[in-house]
Amino acid sequence: MKKKSKKIKKNKKNYFEKFWNGDLSLPISYWLFGFVYSFLIAIFLIIITRFSENLVGILILPWTIFWAVGCWRAADKYKGLMLWSVLSKISIVLSIIQGLASVVAGV
Repeated sequence: MKKKSKKIKKNKKNYFEKFWNGDLSLPISYWLFGFVYSFLIAIFLIIITRFSENLVGILILPWTIFWAVGCWRAADKYKGLMLWSVLSKISIVLSIIQGLASVVAGV
């Protein structure tokens, strides 16, 4: 009995762990995490930092990295048209570059 309970616990991943491992679909990883959740997190950070753009950029960087890793992994596992996987990876790289540039340059 105990072996089954351990096995069940091992297979049960939470939503964010599934995302991190690339186990969610590419559209959900890219659009839901990359746009919807990112927008909500940015609004929250803007409110708590009182519109300090540089501070928002610094605080959102960990989320951007989290999104990039999960989305990249989902793109690796994507079984559809390869174009979507490639375009999502290009977008991820550009987003990381833009995020780092905004923190460094304060843009």
